[in-house]
Amino acid sequence: MRNSQQSKCAYGLILMAFYWTTETLPVPITALLPVVLFPVMGVSKIGTMSAKYFNPTIFNLIGALTVAIAIERWGVHKRFALRLLLMTGTSPTRLILGFMLTTFTLSMWLLNIPTTAMMVPIAQAVLSQLLSPKSSPDNTQLMAEGRPGNDTTSKAVRDDVKIIDMPCVEMNLDTVADNDIGSSTVKMASTKPEEFDFDALDPESQKICKATMLAVCYAANCGGVATLTGTGPNLVMKGHADLISDGDSGITFATWFVFSFPVALISVLLAWLCLQVVFFGIRPVFRTSTDGNRKKVKQYIESQYQQLGKLSFAEVAVLLHLAALILAWFTIDPEFFPGWGSLFRKGYLGGAVPAMLIASLLFVFPSSRERDDGKFTDPSRRTLLDWKTLNGKFPWGVTLLLGGGFALAHACKESGLSLWLAHQMAVLTGVPNWALVFIVCLIVSLCTEVTSNNAICSLFMPILADLGKGVGVNPVFFMLPAAISTSFAFMLPVATPPNTIAFSYGYLRIIDMVKVGWLVNLICVTVVSIAVNTLGMAYFRFDVLPEWAKLAEMTSLNSSSTNHSMINDTLSGTTSVY
Repeated sequence: MRNSQQSKCAYGLILMAFYWTTETLPVPITALLPVVLFPVMGVSKIGTMSAKYFNPTIFNLIGALTVAIAIERWGVHKRFALRLLLMTGTSPTRLILGFMLTTFTLSMWLLNIPTTAMMVPIAQAVLSQLLSPKSSPDNTQLMAEGRPGNDTTSKAVRDDVKIIDMPCVEMNLDTVADNDIGSSTVKMASTKPEEFDFDALDPESQKICKATMLAVCYAANCGGVATLTGTGPNLVMKGHADLISDGDSGITFATWFVFSFPVALISVLLAWLCLQVVFFGIRPVFRTSTDGNRKKVKQYIESQYQQLGKLSFAEVAVLLHLAALILAWFTIDPEFFPGWGSLFRKGYLGGAVPAMLIASLLFVFPSSRERDDGKFTDPSRRTLLDWKTLNGKFPWGVTLLLGGGFALAHACKESGLSLWLAHQMAVLTGVPNWALVFIVCLIVSLCTEVTSNNAICSLFMPILADLGKGVGVNPVFFMLPAAISTSFAFMLPVATPPNTIAFSYGYLRIIDMVKVGWLVNLICVTVVSIAVNTLGMAYFRFDVLPEWAKLAEMTSLNSSSTNHSMINDTLSGTTSVY
C-alpha cells in the first residue's frame, strides 16, 4: 500500500475498529473520530465528513424511532402483546411460541430493546403463575379484582404486575440504547430472589424458565431483521448501498420486506424448534404444568388485558399514524410496480420524507377529544408526543454511529482504500459465490458476538461492496445477507441488547446460552445464505452486475491505471520516492 492517502485511511479504519471492539471510548464517541482524523490527515474535507452524519437514511431512522416512542408512550405495544398471548393458548409449549411470535412482531416495528424489556417481565410474571405451586385460584382472582392476596406467592405476583407496568412502558430508551451500540450493561428492574425462587424449582421447571427467556431474546433479534427500520444494521446497509449506487441500489422498505420477512419468520420458528429439542428433547414436554396452572395463566393474562380497558383515542390515533407510515414506505417505490414516488422527480423523495412527516404530525395531533373550558383535560399530554418525552427516550447515540459509519465508508472510497482492498480480494474469485456468502455471513455473525452489530456492519459494508464488484456480481449480494447476519448473534450475553436483558434476570448461565446459541447461529446463517442464493437471485437479480456497479468499476480501473502510470513516470525520473 504505497499510496499515502490509502495508508492514512487504513490507519483511521484500524483505529476505529480497535476502539469499537474494545470500547476504549464510548461507541458513539468513536463514531465521531472521522470528523477529526480524516480532515487532519488530509484524506477528506471537513464539510464532506460532517455532511455524512445527516444522511437521508438517518432521518429515516429518526422518523421510525419517533413513531416507536409514541407507541410506547401510550402502551399500544403492551395491549397487542397480551392479546396475542391470549390467542396462542396457555400450555407451556404454546406460551413459548406465543412469546416468540409476539416479540417477533413487535420487534419489526419497534426497537428490539424496548420490546425485550417489556416482554421479559411479562414472561416472568406468567412463569410465576405457571410454575408456582403455592398460588391458589382464590389469590389469582383477588389479584384480578385489584385486592391483596393471602400468602407470599400472591405478593410476588402483585410485585410482578408492578414490574410489568413500570419498566416495560416507562423505560427510558436512552438507558438501554447505549447497549445497542456497544455497552454491555443494561439497567432495568428485576425481581428479587424471594419473589421468584428460581433455585427452588425442579429441573424441568428451570428448563422452562431458561427456554422462555432465550425465546424472547432470540425472537427480538430475528424480528428486527424483518423490516428495514427494525434494527440499526439494516439501515447501515441501505445507507452504504445507496452511497455506492447513487440511490439506485433497489433496496427499499418494500423490497427489503419481501426478502427479509420470510428469512426472519423461518429463523424464529427454527429457533423455537431448537429450544424445544435442546432443553426438552424430542418427546412430550412440559409435564410439570397442570390444567389448574394453565387456567391461572389464562386468568392472569386476561386480567392484565382487561386492566387496559377499551382502546383510547390516543391509541387509535397512534395506530393510524403507524399504518399511514407503513403504507407510505411500502408504496413509495416498491420496484415491482410504480409507486407514488414516481409522481416526483427522481432523487427528490425517499423513505425519510414520509417518516419525518408522520413524526412531525405526532407533535400536533391531539391525544384526546375531551376538553375542559377550551383546554385539554391533561395539558401535559395534550398531543400524541412532546419534545420532552422524545428527548428523554431517543437513543441519539445510534444516529451518531450510523453517521460515523457513512463517513468512514466515504473516506475509504475517496482515498482509494476500497479499491486497494478489492484488488487484494482477487484470490477469492475461485471460491463459489454461494460458499463465499456463507463464509462472510458466518464471520460477521461470530464477530458480532463480542462487539456492536452496528459497528461490525459499518466496518464490513465498504469491503463487501468492493468484493461484489471484484467477483462480478451485484455488491448487494454480499452486503444484504451480511447485514442480516449481524443480528444473528445468540451465544453470549454481550452479543446483542436482547441477550443482555434476558441474561440479567439470573435464570441463565453463559453455558446455557452457548449450548443453544451456536446451533441457532449456524441455522440462521444457513437460512439467510440459502435465501440470498434462491429468492435473492430471482428477486434482485444478484447475478447481474448493475449499470452503476459497471460504471464504478470502470472509473476505478481508469483511476488505478492513471495512478500506476504516474508512479512509473516518477520512478523513472528520480532516484527514489520512497
